[in-house]
Amino acid sequence: PQAVPQAQIPPPMPVPPRLPQAHAQATHLSQPVKKVKMEGSAAEQRVTSAPPARTRPPPGSEAVPEPKRSRHERQQQQQRQQQQHVVATPTPARGGGSSNKNITWALSEVRGHLEEIADVEGVGTVLDRLPECVLVGGIAARRELVAALLGDHGVAVAAAAQLVAPGLRQPVVLELRNGGDDLGRLGGPESEAWLQGVTKAMSKALGQRLKTEPLRLRLSAAGCSSLDVTGLPDRCTQSSTATTEEICVRHLGSSSSILACLEPGYCVDLCRHFDPKLKRTVLLGAAAAEEDEHTAATTLCGSTAATQLERRFAALCQDRAPLWLQSLERLEVRLSRAQGEARKVERREHPEELLQKARAVGTSFGRALEKVISGAPGCMAGALTLEEELAEFAAAASKGLCGGDGSILSPQDATSAIADLFANFEGVEGYARYLKDEVRVPCADMRLNGGAAWQRLLSEIEVAMRLAHPPPEELTGLMLNAIRAGGTGVHGHVRWEDVSSKLMLGIAYGPLRRRIRYVVARVIWVLKNQKAAVSEWMATLSDGPAARLYSPLFSEHLQILRGYPVVRDLVFTAFDSAVASVGEAVLRSLEGTLTAACINPAIMLRASTEPSLDPRKVVSIPTPQQQNGKAAKVAKAERAAEARARVAQEMRKRENVVAGETGLPAQLLDRVFEPSDCTQLLPFVEVKLRNAFNVLAGILSNQAFAFSDTSLANLCRREVDEAMNKMQGSPQQKAALDAKHKELDSMANEVEQRLAKLRRCCTTLRSVGVVVSSA
Repeated sequence: PQAVPQAQIPPPMPVPPRLPQAHAQATHLSQPVKKVKMEGSAAEQRVTSAPPARTRPPPGSEAVPEPKRSRHERQQQQQRQQQQHVVATPTPARGGGSSNKNITWALSEVRGHLEEIADVEGVGTVLDRLPECVLVGGIAARRELVAALLGDHGVAVAAAAQLVAPGLRQPVVLELRNGGDDLGRLGGPESEAWLQGVTKAMSKALGQRLKTEPLRLRLSAAGCSSLDVTGLPDRCTQSSTATTEEICVRHLGSSSSILACLEPGYCVDLCRHFDPKLKRTVLLGAAAAEEDEHTAATTLCGSTAATQLERRFAALCQDRAPLWLQSLERLEVRLSRAQGEARKVERREHPEELLQKARAVGTSFGRALEKVISGAPGCMAGALTLEEELAEFAAAASKGLCGGDGSILSPQDATSAIADLFANFEGVEGYARYLKDEVRVPCADMRLNGGAAWQRLLSEIEVAMRLAHPPPEELTGLMLNAIRAGGTGVHGHVRWEDVSSKLMLGIAYGPLRRRIRYVVARVIWVLKNQKAAVSEWMATLSDGPAARLYSPLFSEHLQILRGYPVVRDLVFTAFDSAVASVGEAVLRSLEGTLTAACINPAIMLRASTEPSLDPRKVVSIPTPQQQNGKAAKVAKAERAAEARARVAQEMRKRENVVAGETGLPAQLLDRVFEPSDCTQLLPFVEVKLRNAFNVLAGILSNQAFAFSDTSLANLCRREVDEAMNKMQGSPQQKAALDAKHKELDSMANEVEQRLAKLRRCCTTLRSVGVVVSSA
């Protein structure tokens, strides 16, 4: 529209009591400022313009006498008259209906929500079904139509020149919406600011590289048409490349697109290529005149073409809206199901829930361990021969994986003890051959697991304990050590008994302690490796006849054990802790015996009291007649004398009085140590020390067998249950559980937010009267 000269502006007219609806939209006082918003990963932008509205009364309107008003009302009336002083008249809104009830505004809201959840499966398909009008024609024809679509405003032509520029390198999608505000007078600050916003937004579409992703802008003003218009780059109609073909197929080949053909010739041919029957094509301007001889070129151009295109777009939206709503409802059902599953997984992965589940699984695991140890035919998981078992044990020791939790038996101590034993046989292979060929350990060549492998282990550790021997360097320096151990104490001179105890501690404690550590490391490693056998045995209970003999919780808990890595880590960590506790109990018991025997070898070497179990010895029981009289008194005296003799003999054994029977030689008993006697007497002491070492090794071997066997029963009946009930998880595991729960909670919240946006889309379509047909 041309600007009206200033001299032709009529004076401000009084506001009539009731304005017509067509002019009521131009009387708004305060409007929000222009907004530029980035949306989507494709750098889509929407420019919403709403500068202050300025209109003049329609021509021919009659003045109404101003009634008497208060001073405050007269000041407000003067402000309204000043704001209504304009030089351009807006075009009345086309399409009818308020913005919140128009199908095109609903389309914008639906598109905005769907673009925020475009990564949801199926949303992209719905977005592709949303219609758009693709302009096919030259730059001049497209500018003329875009200016007409923007409305009869002062900046429409300038904005159309920016929106349809020759240097565009990507498609431009314009969401034109008929708002309640006018763009103001030509050259005004609000209009210039709006135009600058459009120019800045369109600068992103300029460049050298052709892009397939469209730039989306939303323009809203009074008198503007309500439809979506797409302008393609000029290179799409001038050259044929892979990129231009992709752009044309995406926009021109879409069944939901309306092709607005503006020029005859190549433009019509291009439309026919993608729409052979021209069902989706609207011929406007020169293209319509070329196809119909009775239609002038000026008939379908300008506001007439804009009105026809807008009506065609609105009709298409009304026709396709039920399909959109139907697709969105299907997506809502599917997303609702996904939201329920996500929230269910979040509750199932709660740290406390997982901890309770892990404790129940751990209890079943302990019960299954007891069944496997007692014998599980058909279960071959983790079955090894003795040589293979020792080889894997040595490999684990080299990696520092043997030993307890480090409080008593550290991995370094276990590795040192294992290396000390294998060094005597030039490696683990030599030790395995010795056990198989020389000792003939039962079932050495058979692959065993569970209780059978445990019985073979007990035989092996008994042999390993008896193989301990004094170190040669200690025996070589025995005289020097004896002289160093002699001296004077607080109670007088040191005697040979004290010196022998110190020498026993020096030559026996170190080697036997290392061998005890080897025994404990073997016990712990074998028990920890039973996890595979226990898991396989639980798996055999899922079907078959064995499933009816045991609790169904075994199979259920095995599924949890396999499906939840966190639960598996918690259960296995607690089981390893219980095994380490049992192993350390065995270590304390054996080390206690070793320490006591080294401090006082006489206690260890003392002969044990042997009860009389000879069945041939007849014990006479006096009759009631013999209990009285002289014969009874004689028999009682004989029994008393026999008891006194037995007690005296026992005391002599305990005091090591009988020479040559136990302990040191008789000449060294209760004798003060003299260094000058070492050369003569020390060989006798060495013999006794060697004998004491062998006796102590035998005692420890028997105890190792017994304590290890007892520890297994203690593990199955008590330690596993206590470890599972005390299961709390390490700080790292707790942090991992909390982090995973937060991640699942955020995922569930994200699904809920997407579902809420999808439901808002359905509500928006229903609010404009869209109903899914029952057919």
